[in-house]
Amino acid sequence: MRKYLGGLAAALLGTAGMFAAAPASAEEIRIAVGCPAVPQCADWVWAEDVAKQLNDAGLEAKVYVGGALGKDPELVDQLSQGLLQFALTNFVMINQVDKRVQGFITPYMFDDMAHMFRALDETDLLAPIAASMEAQGVKIAALTGLGGTVGFFNTKKEIKSPADFEGLRMRAIDSSQMELLKNWGAAGVVVDMPEFTTSVQQGMVDGYVNPPAVAFIFKHTDFLKFYTDAGAGTPFRSALMSKDWYDGLSAADRAKVDEAVKQANMRNREWTYAAAKQEIELLKKAGVTVTTLTPEARADFVERAKKTWPLLMPAESVAAFEAAAAATRK
Repeated sequence: MRKYLGGLAAALLGTAGMFAAAPASAEEIRIAVGCPAVPQCADWVWAEDVAKQLNDAGLEAKVYVGGALGKDPELVDQLSQGLLQFALTNFVMINQVDKRVQGFITPYMFDDMAHMFRALDETDLLAPIAASMEAQGVKIAALTGLGGTVGFFNTKKEIKSPADFEGLRMRAIDSSQMELLKNWGAAGVVVDMPEFTTSVQQGMVDGYVNPPAVAFIFKHTDFLKFYTDAGAGTPFRSALMSKDWYDGLSAADRAKVDEAVKQANMRNREWTYAAAKQEIELLKKAGVTVTTLTPEARADFVERAKKTWPLLMPAESVAAFEAAAAATRK
């Protein structure tokens, strides 16, 4: 992958427009964010937190929003070459290097966001994944939260049990998620997120499996009027750093970066919990019917999801994640 990353970096360096749009001094620490500068975006909040701390510590840091420095693959490539210092990306960028990261979002592996964060802090699940990324020239600064857990959105009806999925066509990311949806009783249709709204309008799909944050960011609550608070996965984003840049820092500056990341990660968790508490009421205010699963229905969804765990993540990693989840469960 690093060979691919290097090739992409060379191509990007030949594209003057990208860097002309965002001039930076050699000393500037650039933090790339895909979303706009809005307080609902966890990526932007984390990035601004880190930038403020670094600036207060005597370094020069700036957040670049709205994808100004490129899309996720381009950002990761720049990180690997030391051309960019920080980037907030989809966790898929880690997944392309080490698929074990999918265990952190696998449905019902963890009970809630606090449970997933405990597993990150109190076990070594992330260590081998981080090592895989460092071999590509990228350090994982954090797996950041963005709000509450994953639920079921659709345009047609309440989903109170797997039986209610009958007749619904749900957007799937890939074939493994299609199998998960099949086990839950729904038909899956692979649709890229940029085409989701059009696919709903054309009747190709009726909904998707996502956290409320996604529906809010893309304004899908305008037409997705049914939501089941299913707790079916712990969503997260990736805060990444350039390894070459980090390793080249003085001990004093590295300590400043470490402290800024530590504090931003702590506050991200507080932000995540606060956002999660507001989401249900915000959905209701948007005219969305919110359904809560009974313990019996939830148990049914859990058992059906477990059958697909070896497909959603590397089969050989399931036992380690189950053990870590059990050890950190409250």
